[in-house]
Amino acid sequence: MGRIQVLPEVVRNQIAAGEVIERPASVVKELVENSIDAGATRIRIDLEEGGVGLVRVTDDGCGMDPADLALAFEGHATSKLSESSDLEHIASLGFRGEALASMGSIARCRILSRQPGEEGGFQVRAEGGQVTEVEPAPGPIGTTIEIRDLFYNTPARRQFLKTTSTEHSRCLDVIQRIALAHDNIGFVTTHGQKRSFDVEPHMDFHGRIRRTFGSELAEALVPVRAEAMGIELEGFVAPPRFSRRDTARQMWFLNGRMLRDKLLIRVLKDAYHGFLDPGRQPVAFLRLRMDPARVDVNVHPAKAEVRFRDSRPMFGFLVKALRAAVVETDMATPGESLLQTKWRREQREAEAAGTYLPLPSQASQGAAGPVIVRDVPGRFLHEDATGQPDTPVQAWPSHAPASSAPKGAVPDHAQDWAEQDRFAGPFLQVARTYLLRSLPDGFEIIDQHALHERLTYEEMRRDVRDNAVVIQRLLIPEMVEATRADVKRLAECTDELERIGILVEPFGETTLAVHGLPSRLRNPDAEGVVRDLIEILCRDGKLPGADDVIEEVLHSAACRSSIMAGDELSDSDIQTLLQRSAELESDQTCPHSRPTRVRFSLADLEKAFHRR
Repeated sequence: MGRIQVLPEVVRNQIAAGEVIERPASVVKELVENSIDAGATRIRIDLEEGGVGLVRVTDDGCGMDPADLALAFEGHATSKLSESSDLEHIASLGFRGEALASMGSIARCRILSRQPGEEGGFQVRAEGGQVTEVEPAPGPIGTTIEIRDLFYNTPARRQFLKTTSTEHSRCLDVIQRIALAHDNIGFVTTHGQKRSFDVEPHMDFHGRIRRTFGSELAEALVPVRAEAMGIELEGFVAPPRFSRRDTARQMWFLNGRMLRDKLLIRVLKDAYHGFLDPGRQPVAFLRLRMDPARVDVNVHPAKAEVRFRDSRPMFGFLVKALRAAVVETDMATPGESLLQTKWRREQREAEAAGTYLPLPSQASQGAAGPVIVRDVPGRFLHEDATGQPDTPVQAWPSHAPASSAPKGAVPDHAQDWAEQDRFAGPFLQVARTYLLRSLPDGFEIIDQHALHERLTYEEMRRDVRDNAVVIQRLLIPEMVEATRADVKRLAECTDELERIGILVEPFGETTLAVHGLPSRLRNPDAEGVVRDLIEILCRDGKLPGADDVIEEVLHSAACRSSIMAGDELSDSDIQTLLQRSAELESDQTCPHSRPTRVRFSLADLEKAFHRR
């Protein structure tokens, strides 16, 4: 006999199960998606032992007749496709017909189904690839599928499963994602006969997010809705402060299908560019709808990845729409979180010292040293191009009445105040670094360097984009020593550097002469700008005409030339800084994604002073 043999069908199904069924969460995903395709409005998922002992999915969908049940555990048997052309416009969640056959080969399975209008139902069983005859059985309208003892006959697979709590949490993650993707469907999940998650059929997208992830995140979300090129986008984006180290709360749904797509992850990273630390991942819940013919979902065994047929224009549309929503988020650090952090730190220190924190009624020791507050006149911010002060602006009262609105709500008077705010003060400059000003429902603390850095960067970037860079030529060129390689590298790209306002040319083999810098720079540091430029070009190996290189050069130039910690500002300086920054796309973070301000509400103050 030859060495090549055709594998038995049960072995083929077990091999296929390795691609489709990785763990109990895979079973949950496949069965729940089948229920949704069947038109269910209520779905119940019962789990035992993290799903290893039992996964039972019960729905009120259309059900199956005896003929359908007889083929349910057959490989590549499906009601959703009939010919190859159907693969070009897949509208259902499932379509391959592999999942039930794979489960039937590695678990003990039972399907009970009853169609509407029928007096009774039917059932069929499969165990280790052996399928029984279809037989009558009583049951409710819809379908119930039980998967018991997963991987009981493939112990090598079972030993790679994690603990019960880990597998249960992964099942819950799948269920929660599917629940977020489908309004008008109710979900109930139990584990060990205890309810662990549920949403009602009438609950909308935002309500489901609140139920799943809590009110703090839900109240901070900003809605996004856009439509173009036959693509509909809707959902919510969270402020950068909710970012995470992983993408666990970065959820995309396409036509009801949950995705983990690299292209869409990049879309969100670009939408948050400049507002979020590069090492962090944004939080967002987004739905896409488009013609199924424009996307190929048959590129991954678990159908988690897709391939868009016109990804380039779609990428630009999504980034633009999402960035507009991200700008509307409240990026200021809330004072409440700082108070909570301080309280937790004090608790840890007190416990380590074997003491107790004072009760609210007890007097507590204040700060060890005085807070330095300075107000020294200056002129470099509020002077215009002619050296004359800006026209004074009418002050807006900063002592607006306190708000009694619930947390997360914007009171009417505060919103009206924000629309007419002229940043008139009064102001306090603390330690010549932080600016304090009153708000209708509290106060905010502003990092003067971070805010001015954002202002300088955005104005320089706008000049480059509009080809309107004004160069301040130096009366005496500044000489910068460099290596021969660095001098040669910059000599090859003087035209690109001039476009961003940097006039530099070789002066000998190891010297660069800086003749001019952008006029936007307050305290131009020619040597520092050139050193940063050399470092960026050497590290990235790109020409300075590349957009990302331009942005990084502008970042470093803005940072070196902005108001620094320790600079003394007058009220006029502070007012002008706030006014000019308010005209930007967003003044909530510096170019390096650090927040520019911290806001304390009256509620935060009441907590700090134990009034609530």
